[in-house]
Amino acid sequence: MINRLKDPGLLTLLLVMLMAIAIRIPALWFIPPEAVISKPGMLATLVAWINSMPVLSVIVSLVMVVALAFMINEMVRSHAIMRPVGYLPAYFFILLQSIYLENMLVTEYHFGNFFVFLGLILLLRLRDGYSTVLLFYSAMAFGIAILIVPDHLLILLFVLSCVLVFKTIVIRDVLAIVFGLILPYYVLRSLIFINGWDVPAVSNITTTPLTIDGLSNGIWGVLTKYTIYVSFLVVALFGLMKVSGNYFSDNVEVRRGKLVVILFFVYSLLLLALHWRELKSFHLLTAFPAAILIAYFFTGEKRYWWKELMGWGLLMGLVATLYYV
Repeated sequence: MINRLKDPGLLTLLLVMLMAIAIRIPALWFIPPEAVISKPGMLATLVAWINSMPVLSVIVSLVMVVALAFMINEMVRSHAIMRPVGYLPAYFFILLQSIYLENMLVTEYHFGNFFVFLGLILLLRLRDGYSTVLLFYSAMAFGIAILIVPDHLLILLFVLSCVLVFKTIVIRDVLAIVFGLILPYYVLRSLIFINGWDVPAVSNITTTPLTIDGLSNGIWGVLTKYTIYVSFLVVALFGLMKVSGNYFSDNVEVRRGKLVVILFFVYSLLLLALHWRELKSFHLLTAFPAAILIAYFFTGEKRYWWKELMGWGLLMGLVATLYYV
């Protein structure tokens, strides 16, 4: 299967799409009512309305996840972060986004992370030629993500770190980042004032985590909830070690792209550690860099039988955790 996914052909693309449908659509028969969760925020009303129709919610989340998967796959290919690419990053991104039944439905994290990934894609384009305007657009995408999921306020540290990857930071860069992050909030507040809208999520920004009973079912509950996620995370760490080992064999542009992915991985893990009670929601953010690192781990010209076995093990473990445990 892993070797099949390294092929960039149309059949592989269709295979990934069919696997996404096969993994996520059966959730319609398994999602309990209490699994419908959303973080109260700017899009809380929209999310609640979509989730009132589970079929629509599962389909919308499926379309968003698949679209993001192929966006990320194309980004990896265009920046030569790994070779061969095929559809490995897209495949593992879909798996990581499907670890928990709750995430088969639309949540505000799906919308927020879309703008995070958009900002990241724009940020990586700085590798092709530095531009303050492009940096501003990237920061603005992150600013919209903060409006949807306020916990992304720490993204400022990540953006500043990424600028240092490409060049020495100057005051103009800092101003472009700050104004880009603030502008969406300023525009929204202006529209609220002019039209007299009542948007409590903007007037009273909160980053209070959801209450998720992660330890209430004893050791078995912990194993069934977190074993599959930890398994993917361990493989991602092996991929990180492989990236680090091959880091200096690439040219400067490719190394910069890889370093941005590594920085984003560190940022997402930091955010996850600060909101560990919300692992089922915040792991969606780690899916982007983790998918690339896992895919990198499985690349290579040699056909190792144990890598094939590991790939099938991750897939079977995911399905078993979702629908049989």
